[in-house]
Amino acid sequence: MRRSFRREGFTLVELLVVIAIIGILVGLLLPAVQAAREAARRMQCSNNLKQLGLAAHNYESAYKKFPYRQGGTFRQNGARSGNAGRKSGFISVLPFIEGGNQFNLIEAGLGAPGDWGGTDPVTGWRHAPPGGPEGWSGWGPWNVSPGFMKCPSDPGALDDRNSNTYSMCLGGNGTSIGWALWGGNSANQNGNVSGIFGHGHNGRRHASHGSISDGTSNTIMYSERLVNTAPYNNSQGNPAVGMNEQVNFLQTVAMLPGVQNNPLLCRSVAVGQFLVPGTRHQGNSGGFWVDGHPSYVAFNCVLPPNSPSCTDTISWGDGNPLVIPPTSNHTGGVNAAMADGSVQFISQSIDTGNLTVPAVQATGASPYGVWGALGTMNGGEVAELPF
Repeated sequence: MRRSFRREGFTLVELLVVIAIIGILVGLLLPAVQAAREAARRMQCSNNLKQLGLAAHNYESAYKKFPYRQGGTFRQNGARSGNAGRKSGFISVLPFIEGGNQFNLIEAGLGAPGDWGGTDPVTGWRHAPPGGPEGWSGWGPWNVSPGFMKCPSDPGALDDRNSNTYSMCLGGNGTSIGWALWGGNSANQNGNVSGIFGHGHNGRRHASHGSISDGTSNTIMYSERLVNTAPYNNSQGNPAVGMNEQVNFLQTVAMLPGVQNNPLLCRSVAVGQFLVPGTRHQGNSGGFWVDGHPSYVAFNCVLPPNSPSCTDTISWGDGNPLVIPPTSNHTGGVNAAMADGSVQFISQSIDTGNLTVPAVQATGASPYGVWGALGTMNGGEVAELPF
């Protein structure tokens, strides 16, 4: 007698239950996986900042001063013989962070003095004077920023060859805002600024360990600013945000007259994470790691981290006042390299004092709370952990 067996399958209800369980598990595990990945990216970002901070300390040990934020050489008699005095301080630290070959290439220049501006037949690079040409010139060595300048949580930096996530601290009070730090104002030229990298260039006063009377563990050197990913064309001037356009305020600088007299106004240019339609902006954050202009390589401690950035004007100009906080894709704040070599995570809800105080104070304690105190190196404040 032949015995038959009947194999029973899943019922529709059982199958739906299994699918639902799988969906729940995915829903529970995916955020954990994403969080773990972001934690790893944030750790790498922190390590990059630590390397950068240590390189600046090694530079200070060698030269008894920290590097300038911007400096270099100027044109003479209209000839292409300099970089407009805007070479950034990131170039100065290259020899102290395994970038000696790139530094030597930049310092040597390319071509003969009578042919600066010509093209090298081998590399295709433009001929340039020792120290390199202007940062915006597209010179070959300018087009490749070192890997340590890029935070893995910043997609704009990873996609752009000559970009930089990391920025230098201008300070925590008003003088730190204007780009006229190196020209047009004798007080600023004499180094009457509050941040380690707020000082001018070309022989004017530099910060050193002895300048940091507030304490190295209470003073910021470097932090982050997201690289702009929005399309931008210089021929378009300073475009206004369209009604159906979304421009992330973390990656650009809005134009808002009056912001220097009342920095709090800058928050009015954003709704959620985007600029308000009609807002004019300049999308150049992190655009040139070699150019010392603050909008490319600097931040100040006025508005808290991950706030909008603004310039006090309706048309872009190199000398316009800037309110440019650090920004990142990290949840809740930014990484910052302190002057003692440590790296701290700064909360975006940090105390900022009275943001309606005009940003015109040159010296002394910052009016912008704990955040402003971290930006000044000799304001007489004491900021304590946690930030």
